[in-house]
Amino acid sequence: MYPYYDVIIIGAGIAGLVCGTFLARSGKKVIIIEQHSIPGGYCTSFKRKGFNFDAAVHHIGGCGKWGIVGRCLKTLGIEMDFYPLDPMDHLIFPQFTIEIPADLDEYIARLQDRYPSSKDNVKHFFQDFLKLYRATFNNEKSQIINKYKSQTYAEMLNTFFYNDELKMVLSGQWGYVGLPPTKASAIGMCQMMINYLKDGAFFPAGGTQEFANAFIKKFIDFGGHVMLSSKAEKILCTGKTAVGIALQEGKELLSNLVVSNIDAKQTFFDLLEGKLDTRFLQRIEKMKESCSFSLLYLGIGKGLDLGKLQRGFYHSATDATYSDPEWLYVSIPTKICPTLAPPHKQIISVVVYHEKKKYNDITNWKSFKETMIEDTISRIEKYVPDIKRYIEVLEAATPRTLKRYTLNTDGAAYGWEVSVDQIGDNMLSHETPIENLYLTGHWTRPGPGICAVVSSGWGVANLIMEKEKRR
Repeated sequence: MYPYYDVIIIGAGIAGLVCGTFLARSGKKVIIIEQHSIPGGYCTSFKRKGFNFDAAVHHIGGCGKWGIVGRCLKTLGIEMDFYPLDPMDHLIFPQFTIEIPADLDEYIARLQDRYPSSKDNVKHFFQDFLKLYRATFNNEKSQIINKYKSQTYAEMLNTFFYNDELKMVLSGQWGYVGLPPTKASAIGMCQMMINYLKDGAFFPAGGTQEFANAFIKKFIDFGGHVMLSSKAEKILCTGKTAVGIALQEGKELLSNLVVSNIDAKQTFFDLLEGKLDTRFLQRIEKMKESCSFSLLYLGIGKGLDLGKLQRGFYHSATDATYSDPEWLYVSIPTKICPTLAPPHKQIISVVVYHEKKKYNDITNWKSFKETMIEDTISRIEKYVPDIKRYIEVLEAATPRTLKRYTLNTDGAAYGWEVSVDQIGDNMLSHETPIENLYLTGHWTRPGPGICAVVSSGWGVANLIMEKEKRR
């Protein structure tokens, strides 16, 4: 421990780890404070009876040579193995199933073959989608941004297509932003979809905890300090300037800079005790958090055939409005990395989406969890009829569980809701009204997803170093 740090980072989520590692690499004295006993935020794993379950993240985008995550790892000198996912996903609807290949050009060709009357519009849609992605990624002010910044994803699709099934398919991965196409920002959907379709989806060898561990190891190699199971209680300020933090146990750490990688409402209302401009606090109060999820983790014994259970989204919706928004996302990571389970055994992980209105008023969480488990297993039984006989480990999480481990408001999975009025310039900036206090992670730009928070952490580290050069 040092008596004084150049930078204190609150939260060892991926953005905090990336930011801290780049700053430590530049020679700064950096400490990361994390209230959980392991680093990674949602990108963590846990073990039960020899089964290694991923807590919430089931694959990562942009890990290839030219993707943002791949370039970040290379720049930091981190070497780790990934399994590329091909097909990238499946969309399973009540009436039909679509396989999404890992190659964007192949996906476009398949859509054109399946919907020949929309062939030209599929081409034009993806041309605009790619332009929009490049413009948002490069933070450009451009015509393509102005064209779509006020549109929902459904409104964007409606300008290109009449075929309802095609619109369902192109919306079928909306679960990655947690908001159906009638409410999700077109820009938010673009950032997510093109990231996966163009840069690929990958699974870290050994599970998602290994991804977080790779950063924490490199951070320590660069001289960084970490305090796990330690909760920041207060951001210390002199006037309107951050000068350190107070920990739960009463100890104070002083620093030149503080970076918050935690829930924005906690940062401004709890850690800063609301000592900010009233208009800024009112803005934060009005912002809406994203949905949360329930999760089911199953350790499956030897001999069960999971061939008919595909990785991807299982929708109950029957039209492109997604007026019935319930879905499951099923992952079978042992098909990719068998060593996650004991020999010849398997893992099934299921993400269960609920509308926010359905869990905000829950009082009996035990009953809620039991019902979720029963309903989810019943849906899986349609594809794997004998599954109950083979379940050796059963664990489950609810929005309350996610809140407990991350302290995110209502267990928010993606930071702020990715709606039209909370994207782009309407997102929180990396810089705050408090001098020397920065934000990183999915509560700030560019938004949710591992690839986005890697970009956020890297960007904040660069911002801090560039500002220092100008002084």
